[in-house]
Amino acid sequence: MRFLLTLAVVLAVPAFAETPPEDLGALSEVLSPLKSDRLFRDADVAVQVVDLRSGEEVWSDGADTGLNPASTTKILTAATALKSLGPSYSFTTIVYGADEPDGAGVIGGSMYIRGGGDPTLVVEKLWKIARDLELAGITKVKGDLVLDESFFGPDHTLVGWNKKRDIERGPSYFPSLSALSLNFNTVAIVVRPGEESGKPAVVQLETPAGGYITLTSTMTTGRSGSRPTVGIERKVGKSTMTFAVEGAVPVGDRVRRYYRTVDDPTAYFGAAFRGMLADRGIEVTGKTQLGVVPESAEPLASLSSPPLSSILMDMNKYSSNFMAEQVLRTVGAETKGVGTTASGLAVMREYLDDLGLDPATYTLVNGSGLSRNGSIPPSVLTGVLVDMAHDSRVGSEFKSSLSIAGRDGTLRRRLVDEAGRLRGKTGTLDEVHCLAGYVESADGGLYAFAFLANGFRGGSSRVKRVHDRFARLMFEVSSDASADDSNPPKANP
Repeated sequence: MRFLLTLAVVLAVPAFAETPPEDLGALSEVLSPLKSDRLFRDADVAVQVVDLRSGEEVWSDGADTGLNPASTTKILTAATALKSLGPSYSFTTIVYGADEPDGAGVIGGSMYIRGGGDPTLVVEKLWKIARDLELAGITKVKGDLVLDESFFGPDHTLVGWNKKRDIERGPSYFPSLSALSLNFNTVAIVVRPGEESGKPAVVQLETPAGGYITLTSTMTTGRSGSRPTVGIERKVGKSTMTFAVEGAVPVGDRVRRYYRTVDDPTAYFGAAFRGMLADRGIEVTGKTQLGVVPESAEPLASLSSPPLSSILMDMNKYSSNFMAEQVLRTVGAETKGVGTTASGLAVMREYLDDLGLDPATYTLVNGSGLSRNGSIPPSVLTGVLVDMAHDSRVGSEFKSSLSIAGRDGTLRRRLVDEAGRLRGKTGTLDEVHCLAGYVESADGGLYAFAFLANGFRGGSSRVKRVHDRFARLMFEVSSDASADDSNPPKANP
């Protein structure tokens, strides 16, 4: 039998009774028929199931085989962040003035805004910062609006995804990254029909960013009942972006929103913020530029994010690539002093090394799993899941970040009749579908598992059926371990 935990991890785990060998054999007998499914012949499949009471593998097939994990990579990102930053960590955005405002509310020098990588900063929160500055009596800035993005490195690109079509189109799942980010670094292009057929349709940006984004439209209003056709061309300039919208929407049609990624998130942030300052009656005389907050600057306003534990719930349950990459870069910034993907991955590797997991078995590319080059075996994923299940400091927050089957997140429509008995993280790319997490057996036993499938044809539905069949078999398993006279406590991942 393969024992997953290294000595260092075992010493940190409560003394649960080991599952008797005959019960392990029974579990293997229950699960082995899964291998007769065509998926195991038509695709690359790797799976491992580990009993949390003993840390022992109870069933596997290619447990040490590295496959593309897709978004199950976020399991590693969440665990690394909780271990290094702590569940109460908060991302902070601060506005400074070169000097304090005078009696008329005028700042004689520049206004600075320093980003802390907040992945939750949206237009409503940015409005709150502008409103706080207005309430503080500020009316004019004689200098520049200076954007300090130095908490992260200068590269805004999500490492590891080189699909040409996505680079050109900018879909929202392929976000840009910055210490000063807004609205997940996407723009929402809002389209609604005109008053009557033949009239121009109304096309607007949900969050205006004048000076950086230009929106053009040849959209028209079609006859009632006609099919909507909307085309969006994204053009990236040196310091500007243009979205050209064409097509038609039928008269009486609903309001539609189309999301696209911005190329330079810091410029987008600055343009939107400058517009909000103007809306609040605060004039900025100078230009908008990059820079660093001087030590002599005076703080004027600040905004903190929800705690990391709350952010990781959104990240994992809804598989936000943007949040995962912002969190990973923050791990690097706070731990290594450099806010880059590479520094964040260095912290992740140190954590996996501490668990005794062989670095030769995995390839880490980024924090979200949006890559064709990543490779992680099930044994690495279950190694992290077992460790987090027994971590009294952050284990509860980690478990809470996972989707609850039948109830929320990416698993809300799965296993609805057995809702709450599986918590997991899905991962999907073309010809890749994975599931990893915790599953409960009939007697209340808890197991960590990772079930990866690559290279299949015909969509992910067939993989989901096998995953669900695996879960239902686990729901029916009774290991009899709970009948032990020592009556050991159940693990509570």
